[in-house]
Amino acid sequence: MKEINEVIGFIGAGNMATALISGLVNGKHDPSRIIASSPEEEHLKKLSNEYGINTTHNNLEILELADVVILAVKPNIISSVLEEIKEKTLQKDHLFISIAAGIKIEKLESLLKESARVIRAMPNTPASIMEGVTAIAPNKNARPLDIENAKLLFESVGTVAEIKEKDIDIFTALIGSGPAYVFYLIESLLESSESLELPKEEKINLLASMIAGSANLAKQVEDSPESLRKKVTSPGGVTQRAIEEFEINNLKNLIKKSMKVAEKKSIELGES
Repeated sequence: MKEINEVIGFIGAGNMATALISGLVNGKHDPSRIIASSPEEEHLKKLSNEYGINTTHNNLEILELADVVILAVKPNIISSVLEEIKEKTLQKDHLFISIAAGIKIEKLESLLKESARVIRAMPNTPASIMEGVTAIAPNKNARPLDIENAKLLFESVGTVAEIKEKDIDIFTALIGSGPAYVFYLIESLLESSESLELPKEEKINLLASMIAGSANLAKQVEDSPESLRKKVTSPGGVTQRAIEEFEINNLKNLIKKSMKVAEKKSIELGES
């Protein structure tokens, strides 16, 4: 398996940064070649104790030591963080990978330098258990090795797709936000299971396992989702009756409409 040979620095040490560090270390990346910065002492202590990486409170130290810089801060402070480190970026040629939601490549370039190598990434929350799905969108300055390294980074916590930045908003609507839709489905099925005499925790486990098993089946066989659905749907049976109710209430059209408005909202947030 290929490895990232460069020193990796994280500015920000929250949940997603922790997931990525865990994925890298479990994938045999040398912890001594990872460094993270944060104002939160507890975050840094946890990362140092659990993964053996280097830590600092000084963002500028990340720029001095790292070749690949992961911008893992909240969108509302990205401008101030980049203003703080901008002068250091002139002294060394870094690859910047941003996981700050809604922050466009154009803005990142304007806050860094025109020649900055930038990759915008959108991971989803199952990355925290190494089952995430991430989109990466490189800018015009990104080199083939940069893209390869970004893929290796996010493959350590799941599946990766390289897309164009213009597609980030529909990706966010479909997949970035997708786990919430699955949780909503589990909520709905759980509320429908009142007559099933089992503990709530067991019902949640059964429903989640059913969804995980169905998803894995869809990934592993050549049949389309429609074909798989039809195989389960016996004429005049229980499944058909439920599907008929979905169709009567235009569930599929409602889902399509919801994805459109979610995509629009993502575009609006990116422009604000």
